[in-house]
Amino acid sequence: MIKKLAKKLVKKTTTSKPKAAATKKRKTKKKISAEEFYALIGEKAYEFFEKRGYRHGDDHKDWYEAEKAVKAQYKI
Repeated sequence: MIKKLAKKLVKKTTTSKPKAAATKKRKTKKKISAEEFYALIGEKAYEFFEKRGYRHGDDHKDWYEAEKAVKAQYKI
């Protein structure tokens, strides 16, 4: 009798976590359109241009770095 009660108690205390806790682990990816994607890259590239003191000549580098940053932010 005691063994049966002990088994029931063990089963109750070692049950899995509620479903609500399991859904917190899932991360939803926010989908953005191509227009939004390129707009974000343009804004970020302009920020890099500002940080360089508005010096011309590195626009390709700014765009590439901005693209990497936006892709990392949205996990694309």
